[in-house]
Amino acid sequence: MPDQTHKGQLADQAFLFGPEDGRAPEDGATADPIDMQIVASTYRSIVDQDAFEDMIASWAAKLDQIEPETGRRRGLSQQLFGQLMMARHTLETLDIPAENDPLKRAITDVPGPAVVLTPDGRVAMANIAGERAFATKQGAFLDTEVIAPASLQDYTALMRAARGQGNAAQAILTVIPPPETELPPFTAEGYMIAVRGQSGAHVALRSLEIAWEPSVSARLREAFGLSAAEAEVARLFFLLRDIDRIAEARAVSRLTVRTQVKTIMSKVEAPTNVDLMRLLAMIAGREAMGQRGESPVWQDPLGREDRIETPDGRVVTWTWMGARDGRPAVLLRGFPMTYILPPEAEDRLRRAGVKLYALSRPGYGNSSLHKDLDVRQDNQAALRMFLDRVIRQPCLGIGMSNGFVPLLEEQQANPARFHALMAIGYTGVLDRSGIHRLQPIQRTMMLMAAHTPWLAELVAKSAHRMMRQHGVDWYLERAYRTRPLDMRTCQNPEMAALIRNACEHLLKQGHGAFVRDLQLAGAPIDAAIEALTIPLLFLAPVLDGVFDEMRYRQIERRNPRIRVEPVADAGELIFYQQSRLIVDRIIELSRAPQPA
Repeated sequence: MPDQTHKGQLADQAFLFGPEDGRAPEDGATADPIDMQIVASTYRSIVDQDAFEDMIASWAAKLDQIEPETGRRRGLSQQLFGQLMMARHTLETLDIPAENDPLKRAITDVPGPAVVLTPDGRVAMANIAGERAFATKQGAFLDTEVIAPASLQDYTALMRAARGQGNAAQAILTVIPPPETELPPFTAEGYMIAVRGQSGAHVALRSLEIAWEPSVSARLREAFGLSAAEAEVARLFFLLRDIDRIAEARAVSRLTVRTQVKTIMSKVEAPTNVDLMRLLAMIAGREAMGQRGESPVWQDPLGREDRIETPDGRVVTWTWMGARDGRPAVLLRGFPMTYILPPEAEDRLRRAGVKLYALSRPGYGNSSLHKDLDVRQDNQAALRMFLDRVIRQPCLGIGMSNGFVPLLEEQQANPARFHALMAIGYTGVLDRSGIHRLQPIQRTMMLMAAHTPWLAELVAKSAHRMMRQHGVDWYLERAYRTRPLDMRTCQNPEMAALIRNACEHLLKQGHGAFVRDLQLAGAPIDAAIEALTIPLLFLAPVLDGVFDEMRYRQIERRNPRIRVEPVADAGELIFYQQSRLIVDRIIELSRAPQPA
């Protein structure tokens, strides 16, 4: 019998192949009527953001053919298998189209420093030069010390307008980088960006300090019909930004310069001086050898990341919140776009004397993913190394969603590791029936990961491409549009900055880590639940579309040490919606029981 194993990989990681899923279908497999829909929507999804949902719907129909009791499914036809191989190849060879995310464009369309702020001053986006010049990182707050005193009033007015408390839509500011950067002060434009579906507006701060190449003057004359004299006035206006200094440089009267500037504004259709400056900066930037602001590699916005590195190449990184020398608690994040708690939550931890370690699991942030280990082994090795080298004592273990799985498995292997456990949000491990109540995208991806992981990887690769092109809002809208509370959380600009940073934390190493996590959620843990000898508190959000109190109470009956606490006014994004409650429970459980 000829070898039916496919020659080209459909996945970037070897773990995505099992003896069943890594094998091509038999030649005699019959075509399914749904197959044509799958093929058409898969190819359309490469270029059409709306076709992704059609692809998910088609695969959901295909996966519905799985027999619940046996897990059997109809094999893929050779025709469908071949088309999927071609689609995979297409995804691998196509470049990512130009960014459509308005926040991302704001920091990449200029060669100089640029940041985008939420209405409360948190950095939603920054390019590399912006991180240095503004002395900040994505997810952190901008220190207003970098705004020159003479510009502070204009900056404050702009931020008030972003919160709907004024009408200062744009401004020209002077930025003074911190002395340690050794960067000179520079002029920056400030303007508001409206993001579809979000309340409030973001504020972009972008340097206007761009070299004026000779070709810029030529382009102004060609594109807008400026005379040679007007092009020279435009150049001086861009460099000097002062009518009197321009008049002095050209040895003409102030009135002459004002008249010429008004003529220039009319020809280029710039209604204000700020609009003229922005247009000139854009043209100068495009002529500056096609330079673009480079997006930074993800970094911990708290600036506290630490790491362990081993001789075999494993890297485990973490940050922390709360009291520097407080009682330790360890947090493992999961599916939801969560990374750090809001600032007020950290203040409460600090006052309570708790140090919350937030560990980046393998494939997240800067923690390495090991392809030679399956996802459970990889997470177990990273967690154990961290606990052995950094914590070195029993502590509270906290798991968000599927991030709870490695904690539970480690507790079963080492019963003295934790004195209590806490699970937050839908875990998919405590109530396996919950998978059938998930939103279509999440449900389909979970089923794919369980039965045909290489298909989950193919779909995740397509989604990753869309997120890079259209921004994280593309995914958030599709994941939460039917759950109003979660959608409102995503549309809150202050929360959106944290969610964006968390998304970058998850996707830094590509879509493969996400697929591994889908598999982690299906890990068998019934034995560990029933053998648990320490308290477990499960905070279950009642508005996540999955909550079924009767099911969760059954979990309590399986082990009297488990307590389920339904959380009202909370959905999948409970981490942000009920951060005060979560912190209160962390503080309570972090107190180790006293010896008898």
